[in-house]
Amino acid sequence: MNGYVQFETPEGDIVTVNADRVNFVRRYRGGNEASAINFEKGNYVVVAGTIDEVTRALAEG
Repeated sequence: MNGYVQFETPEGDIVTVNADRVNFVRRYRGGNEASAINFEKGNYVVVAGTIDEVTRALAEG
């Protein structure tokens, strides 16, 4: 999947993210176990993983 990365949400669902559309990644409230991936127009999805893990996966995707 060129440019797409699969993540797991804190609830256990699988989410596929287009790495080219990501504006930034930030820590989601409640600790380091979840990160919010922000897209165009302020939309975001919460995924499991620290900021380092998520940004590394996006960079490799």
